Amino acid sequence: MSFTETVLSKSREAIKKFSLVEDGDRILVGFSGGADSMVLLCVMHSLFPEKVCAFHVNHMLRGSEADADEDFCREFCQIKNIPFSSVRINVAELSVGIGFEEAARNARYGALSEECRRVGAKKIALAHTASDNIETVIFNLSRGASLSGMRGIPPKRPQGEFEVVRPLILCTRKEIEGFASENGLSFCTDKTNSNTDYTRNFIRHKIVPLIKEINPSAETRVAAAGEKLSRDESFISDIAKDFIEKNKITNSCKITELKALHPALRSRVISYMFGTVCSEMLESKHFDSIDELMEDPKKGSRIMMPKDICALISDENLLFVSEKEYKHIREKKVFSQKVFEGISKFDGFSLFLCKIGEEDTTALAALAENSSFQAKAILPESILPELTVRNRESGEKYVFGGMTRTLKKLLSGETERVKKIRPVFCDKNGIVWFPPFRIRDDIYNSLKTTLYVLYYFEY
Repeated sequence: MSFTETVLSKSREAIKKFSLVEDGDRILVGFSGGADSMVLLCVMHSLFPEKVCAFHVNHMLRGSEADADEDFCREFCQIKNIPFSSVRINVAELSVGIGFEEAARNARYGALSEECRRVGAKKIALAHTASDNIETVIFNLSRGASLSGMRGIPPKRPQGEFEVVRPLILCTRKEIEGFASENGLSFCTDKTNSNTDYTRNFIRHKIVPLIKEINPSAETRVAAAGEKLSRDESFISDIAKDFIEKNKITNSCKITELKALHPALRSRVISYMFGTVCSEMLESKHFDSIDELMEDPKKGSRIMMPKDICALISDENLLFVSEKEYKHIREKKVFSQKVFEGISKFDGFSLFLCKIGEEDTTALAALAENSSFQAKAILPESILPELTVRNRESGEKYVFGGMTRTLKKLLSGETERVKKIRPVFCDKNGIVWFPPFRIRDDIYNSLKTTLYVLYYFEY
């Protein structure tokens, strides 16, 4: 079988097997002018002659060479009567603070999506091959990838409202080059592709040839393994998704619930949590660090994740927040204020202190209008001069009902908001009252003097 027949056959197989193109789909082909994209455009134009258009992104990184590639692509499409469009993006300006490759990729996918909207396309066809796939698997493996990373390049994936498809994913680079040769296709050659200082080029030119000495069909075998791994990943991910939906997980989750999960599920739930605040992917080392943090959560401890995201423990929860938000949490105002007779208002709650029998029903009604009554405490007059209200602190506890109770345990099951605003009432000997529970035993047992009542409201 000729290379042309092989590539066309494998492309048809991929399109059918992975449902890459549906009836009526208009297809935007990413056309760089290189060998892979040249063959892809010819294959797709052959299979879907009325549905294909080409799009070129000039990253403006190689001066006149980049402009020549754009001109080449335009002229080829004019000759073949294929609709063509292009855009120029100054990646150097966009890459401030990030690498060229990341900036170029972000710009490219953004431009492809915009062009899809303009021309009414639903699919973005890209020229990744089985050879690109094995390089990606090796690269991900060297970084300690999870099962998801070991799947390699997916035949299709969502891109916002569109879908990226890869019809050449079953074809090897040798087959692509053979197709181009048999059909007399010219193409552009990016000189940087031979520079082995770049990791992917090093893998392509140094590592893959050695692997193919062991198994000449390594590209095909890795692709087959990727399909099996994709099935396993889909099964495990569905279970993790059920857990996430059932427990309404966002960027936080109780440590006890996470630790109870099988590690395969836990890593996926954590990935989802991290994904709610950052599009970057976590690596194996990050999961190890998070497991250590959950195993020994020291007060105020945190670990840094990619893109300046913090993983920290807060009220028995693993939480992901930005560095900026973390600083805001750490700088949260701490208050400690004396409790006076009458109405006092704080951030999230109000108090009304008075002698028993002298309750002002008008004041109570006014407080209840915009808040909800939570609790009241009967107090001796003797502690009023030293009675204060303040924030809760980590590890606090007090005695009531003959037992020592931790505030953390008393708040179990409450919302995050309640945990943040619920105040602590203290005298010189420690905690007097933590609403809505009983006052400290020694005070409760000595209620013989003039009594006061303290009403507590939340809003």
